[in-house]
Amino acid sequence: MPPATILARVKHTIGRAIRETGQAIDRVGIRGESHAKTTRVIGDPDYIFNDHLSRHRNRMPLLRRGEPKVDDNVAYIAPCSSLIGTVHIGANSSVWYGAVLRADCGNMGCGRSDQKKNEWMKMNTEKRKEVDRDYDDSGGGGGIFIGCDTNIQDGCVVTSKEDHTFIGNGVTVGHMAFINSATVEDNCLIGMGSILNPGSRVESLSLVGAGSVVGRGVVVKSGELWVGNPARKLRDLLDEEKKKLHYYASEYIKVSTCQNTAMDLGGNVPDNLIKKLRLA
Repeated sequence: MPPATILARVKHTIGRAIRETGQAIDRVGIRGESHAKTTRVIGDPDYIFNDHLSRHRNRMPLLRRGEPKVDDNVAYIAPCSSLIGTVHIGANSSVWYGAVLRADCGNMGCGRSDQKKNEWMKMNTEKRKEVDRDYDDSGGGGGIFIGCDTNIQDGCVVTSKEDHTFIGNGVTVGHMAFINSATVEDNCLIGMGSILNPGSRVESLSLVGAGSVVGRGVVVKSGELWVGNPARKLRDLLDEEKKKLHYYASEYIKVSTCQNTAMDLGGNVPDNLIKKLRLA
């Protein structure tokens, strides 16, 4: 695929210059405030930084690898999560604290049209590796595409080094799970600490138990429960268990709405303010 457009390069360069200038001015302001308010003696550090604003940059566009696209009606994106490269997230989905969604191996430069992106998405693995190989033998990977009403919980790592990673609608991905170049269809639950290896597929209304390792190219059929390392089918899910898969996803949408104001006071609220709020 072609590299980033000229307009994307200009926007990226100007944006970076403005961002770095703002950071430099901010540091000068913090130092000035420190000098004005702090009594220093010999041996003290030069400056005391007591700043309660989170500066983590959680959406990272990459000129040659694409940019995150988040639906306007997304439920919640945690400020300390990381969306890197070609990561697309649908409405009412959520990405929680410390999760990393890393799509930095696909050759989809910033500024590409939707038509170009759709063509790239539909390429098979062999074709994409053929046309996407970069001069330094990198590229050839895919993007991360997450549907609606899905939650990626705390500490998860989702990558697409070898191929696209597709996660459907109403999926719950448990804490610390690792998904690499795999496909998860609608209304599934991926248990805490589980691993989906490249090429694996979890079909709709299935459950992968906590700590399970689904091998390369393995297919978990619809409505099945798989557990273990390597993961094996344990049994078919009961109808009541399938209904709970929908319930888990809907409950996380409710929880997400409670987090949307978490950064209104700058993230970390000072202890003295917490005490005042409690006394009130």
